[in-house]
Amino acid sequence: MPPRCRELVVSSRVAYAEHRHGEAPRLARRCRGRQRRASVLWSGVRTQGVIAMEYGVLVPQGWRLDLSGIDGDAEKWKTCQRVIRGLDEAGWESLWVYDHFHTYPRKMVEATFEAWTMMANMAAITERARIGQLVTCNEYRHPSYLAKIAASVDVMSGGRLNFGIGAGWFEEEFNAYGYPMPPIGVRLARLGETLEIVQRLWSDEDAVSYEGKHFRLDDAVCRPRPLQRPRPPIWIGGRGEKVMLRLVAKYADVWNYNGSQEEFPRYRNVLKEHCLAVGRDFEEIKITAVSGGIAFNSAVEHERFFQRIAPQGLSAEKLLNFVSCHGTRERCAEFLYEWKKMGVDGLVFYFHDIASFGAGDSQAEIFRRDIFPMVG
Repeated sequence: MPPRCRELVVSSRVAYAEHRHGEAPRLARRCRGRQRRASVLWSGVRTQGVIAMEYGVLVPQGWRLDLSGIDGDAEKWKTCQRVIRGLDEAGWESLWVYDHFHTYPRKMVEATFEAWTMMANMAAITERARIGQLVTCNEYRHPSYLAKIAASVDVMSGGRLNFGIGAGWFEEEFNAYGYPMPPIGVRLARLGETLEIVQRLWSDEDAVSYEGKHFRLDDAVCRPRPLQRPRPPIWIGGRGEKVMLRLVAKYADVWNYNGSQEEFPRYRNVLKEHCLAVGRDFEEIKITAVSGGIAFNSAVEHERFFQRIAPQGLSAEKLLNFVSCHGTRERCAEFLYEWKKMGVDGLVFYFHDIASFGAGDSQAEIFRRDIFPMVG
């Protein structure tokens, strides 16, 4: 059990009981305040002193069937808006969207709201959380157009954009929407050119010309420029050992790892080797990981959670096998603390019941209130 976890177990249970009876969980609130003061890692700045983990969360969007059971597209959108505002007010450091067009893991006739449209909306309705994409598919938008969209969103948000990007992988979606899907080597080469182009378009150059193998620009003007200088932080998601992690070493401010804790040290070492090869200080790159989360201290909590997500048609047994961070609050805290010990700076969560945020016992509320204070 992580340091402070044992002493906070009782306190967290008390805080949960206080919440259920309408009293503010004072311990959790104090811990959230310390976290906010500790760092702003995801804006690319590391402050002095003890660094607390930072936590982001994927908002309701529909891609993972998280809006199933809500009747009508208008009501689904109202749910997205309500939850996004609530997460921002609750103190989550960052809010995220996927960049996908139809549902997963099953293709269904269900709403999936488009990523960058949601980004513009989140910029307008949130006040403090950073906003980003995990991650933008490079093949869905020309890099000059993408740079223009991202710069506009950064201005709309007051300089709170995290720019996430990857090579793309969802072949079924490529085919459904008529996008060509080049071989992975070509997609990675195109991603490298995109990373060069967007940085130049966000720079102080008045107009940008570029002649690459895959993209060409002729006196392209990108105004407005992003408010963040020299540019918004670049997040790259992926773990391809030969090319993707080399792109991370060359261009990324943040590497977002999506994989197991057991495999993480190997990929981290590969990234270190690439940093050495390209002359980059490995410590300049912040590391985040993606996590699910299902916490339950009783059979009643377990049953309530799975009843809530029943419209998604997920098997409880399969879901618990898939989501590594599950069990009691103490066990979940121990799992998250392992990430911290391995040098991960922050975590981005997907909660299957995210559309129920605000009920008091949604996973996003349980983790923020009861579990994060144990991790520190």
